[in-house]
Amino acid sequence: MSTAYRWLDRNFEPIVMALLFYVMTTIVTLQVILRFAFNSGFSWAEELARFLFVWLMYFSISYATRNNSHIKITFLVDKLSEKVSKIIAILVDVLFMVFVIVIFIAAWNICQSITEYQDKAVTMNVSMNILYGAGLVGFALMIIRLIQGLIWKVSNFSNSMDHFTNEGGLYSGANEVIFSPKEQPENNGGEQQ
Repeated sequence: MSTAYRWLDRNFEPIVMALLFYVMTTIVTLQVILRFAFNSGFSWAEELARFLFVWLMYFSISYATRNNSHIKITFLVDKLSEKVSKIIAILVDVLFMVFVIVIFIAAWNICQSITEYQDKAVTMNVSMNILYGAGLVGFALMIIRLIQGLIWKVSNFSNSMDHFTNEGGLYSGANEVIFSPKEQPENNGGEQQ
């Protein structure tokens, strides 16, 4: 069970992101071909592509949170001692979690409002919760990923700063994602194997 959980933990967002990206790209490409080559197309294709893009964005944010890959400005923090920098990093993650929880509650309220008023998409006969649910799922995943990150930082507080920050998910297995290239064996003396 532990192996399956670790595999899912590392690969969930990348697999969903790849599927969303390829479906979105296929729909847009097909729509362009139909419009320019056959002067026709699907009325719902552009709206569906937009929905897929929004879902892709939220899964990408969750994945960046998992791998601690968000943009950071560390000019002042880099001038402090390592211990103080680690404490600030934990505080920043706690504040980020508070922000994400507030936005999650707002997304929940929006989804409830859409359900109450039965808002539908323009070209597809589906609830707008298909679109706004992306925020709900994305922020829920971000909360999970922030909790994992905080646990990582607290449990690795005494390790080096590089290991503690785990930027890019280097130490938590981001290089073991299903889509990452596998390392090639070194070539001895330039000979072909």
